[in-house]
Amino acid sequence: MEEQRTQTEAVQYVKKNKKDIIGKFSNLKEFPPEKYPFTILMAGSPGAGKTEFSLTLIKELYQENPESKIVRIDADEIKEAIPFYNGKNSYIVQKAAIKGVEVIIDHVHHNYQNALIDGTFAHYATSIKNIARSVKYNRPVKIYYLYLDPRIAWDFTRKRELLEGRPITKKDFINAFFLAKDNVNNAKKQFGKAIDLNVVIKDIDNPKKIKLHLDINNVDSYITIGYNAEQLNKILI
Repeated sequence: MEEQRTQTEAVQYVKKNKKDIIGKFSNLKEFPPEKYPFTILMAGSPGAGKTEFSLTLIKELYQENPESKIVRIDADEIKEAIPFYNGKNSYIVQKAAIKGVEVIIDHVHHNYQNALIDGTFAHYATSIKNIARSVKYNRPVKIYYLYLDPRIAWDFTRKRELLEGRPITKKDFINAFFLAKDNVNNAKKQFGKAIDLNVVIKDIDNPKKIKLHLDINNVDSYITIGYNAEQLNKILI
């Protein structure tokens, strides 16, 4: 009952404070309108290093064109702006954070801002909705799918939980690991040339080393997963 009340109050907070959320994450002074805005979506399992990669990508794009700014949209960062979030109740305020993501996405579309949406791509309907809206607005769309061996990604996820209090169950991790790959493949199949699918393969021995394959048709042509969900459940500790 207490959790339900907190969830409801968190959602209401986001609805009542849209201007504050927009001001914090996508204000027009810091992120001015673009003549030809684009959308980038991240994809991959928890712990694969999507946040780090996205920040590096934004930095590199800024160095190429300092006048072009990118609004980075991350549900985990939005949670930090919600008073009801205590670091350990992520699942309770998740609905409110998703609402915050929607608020910011609406804003960037209506104001011609560049956007990078950070997430796993495990929720197909939401991801497809984000792509469809960008395509509707004639925005170039790029997906960056990050692959890191799930044993290492799971270890990173567990360590992050201890440091930052962002818990995720093994079941949810495994589901996200497989769904992210399947969903980006399906998105490419659905939207075809309207989107660019890119895969970033992180080295198993040194995750800072990557192999980048641009504008591909199917992730499975570049990575091989040697186990199914049941086998992975037994492997991960």
